[in-house]
Amino acid sequence: MPGNIETRVGIFVLLALGVFAYMGLQIGAFRFDKSSYNTYVLYFKDISGLSRKADVKIAGVKVGWVEEIALVPNEQTTTVARATVMVKKEYILYQNATGAVRQDGLLGPKFVELLPGSAMYEKIPSNAVLTAPAIEQASIDEIMRQFKHIASNVEQVTDSLKNALGGVQGEDAIKQFVHNAGATFQHFSSAAQTIATALSRNESQLDELLAIGTNFKHLTEVLEQDIFPGFQQSIEKISQVFDRDFDRIATHLSSTATSLEGAADQAKDGISKVSSVMQKIDDGKGLLGKLINEDDLYLDLKTAVGGFKSYMNRMERMELVFDSHFESMHRSAENYEYEDSKGYVDVRIHPNEDHFYMVQFASSQKGFIDRKEKLKRYIDENLQTIYPDTLQLTDNDKVENIFRKEKTRINRNSLKVGLQFGKVFGDVAIRCGLFEGTAGLGVDIDIPFNSEKFKWITTVEIFDMSGWNRINDRRPHIKWLNRMYFMRNLYITFGADDFVSRHNASGFVGAGLRFADDDIKYLMSSISGLGSVAS
Repeated sequence: MPGNIETRVGIFVLLALGVFAYMGLQIGAFRFDKSSYNTYVLYFKDISGLSRKADVKIAGVKVGWVEEIALVPNEQTTTVARATVMVKKEYILYQNATGAVRQDGLLGPKFVELLPGSAMYEKIPSNAVLTAPAIEQASIDEIMRQFKHIASNVEQVTDSLKNALGGVQGEDAIKQFVHNAGATFQHFSSAAQTIATALSRNESQLDELLAIGTNFKHLTEVLEQDIFPGFQQSIEKISQVFDRDFDRIATHLSSTATSLEGAADQAKDGISKVSSVMQKIDDGKGLLGKLINEDDLYLDLKTAVGGFKSYMNRMERMELVFDSHFESMHRSAENYEYEDSKGYVDVRIHPNEDHFYMVQFASSQKGFIDRKEKLKRYIDENLQTIYPDTLQLTDNDKVENIFRKEKTRINRNSLKVGLQFGKVFGDVAIRCGLFEGTAGLGVDIDIPFNSEKFKWITTVEIFDMSGWNRINDRRPHIKWLNRMYFMRNLYITFGADDFVSRHNASGFVGAGLRFADDDIKYLMSSISGLGSVAS
């Protein structure tokens, strides 16, 4: 049965490693095909919302990812954002290629959109910098400022119309226009009466006028047959063009007038509401009124906002690290006929770069010891203590009536909790607190290597100072642990556990996974992107 337990633990560990490896490959934490990608560098003034491992797209098709984001100074002594992207070699970029930061929908993740450029230019090699200026992403603040400028122009137009047509002067101008129109019609009526009188007085000359009319008729026929048709066609064409343009202009003028009228009404309502609000503020009503008129409330609110801002700044600087690994021993453990196997899950919280807190969960197949002790006291009828050594007792009676009785129970496959506080001094970190349920001290040393692909951390821990978790061995528990990172998130472990004990010293090997804030943010953004695509 114990062998079966060890087999099940091993299968569980292998399955967990398989799941972690699959998740790492799916989210892009592990990359084994970088040789089929080209590296390019882009510079931006603002890349708000863009994170590592974000997608790189051409015409909406994913062709790579963002490998690195850094803040670097430029020639004007200011700072710009530098983004290093990986692009499949099958997609070629030219000298006039450029990039821009886009967003997938309204709530989707940010990504980098590349414009490959024209084939008339030369191709750019890998590790080159895109010389064309990057396309800056639109700013919400700039859009709001432009909208405010448009609203100001509309308000000026409505004020001009109001000044031109409103008030007593506008009414006088309209009355004067109506009066002039009436006078004009009266003049037309007088002219018509004068023409009728002249015709009645010159009837004798009408014959001459009719002869002239006959000649004029002949002239008009010539004009009508030879000249007017072509002229008429030209006039019709001009009229059609004029009618079409006039209708279009009239439509635009009508819609503009309607819009201006609505804007004037809204501006009037807005001015009245603003006036009402300003009156309430002057009277000290509402939150703004109290803030302006009561200094104590303003100071309290300012203090609260400052405290909240300070708290959010600390939360933004906080970093979380999740670490999990297992250790497989090579020799049988004390009071256990099989080799022990341990598993650890660590959650490390970094409020800043100088110190951290760590919560640890440790499990052991061999288990941990739980001791209980009982003290007995014997008294006579006078309530006086009786010591067995002063009585004439047989050996069996003395064994059955001992004063001190200790009971030891071993809990197999049990779990212990640790809580530690750490301080960082360069490449060395010192931890103290609970280690596997007992007080202790630990030192982590980051061995410096001139390589970004390899990292080695060696650790020495001392805890269980009185040997509580052993039988008949009061030596402290000293452990030497090494973590060797060949990838960003995956590492192997080896070392010696409890190597100063009499019967429990053993070497071990194992493996582990480590995820930091950047990996978790990338995983959450990938999940958000998948959700937006599915919707």
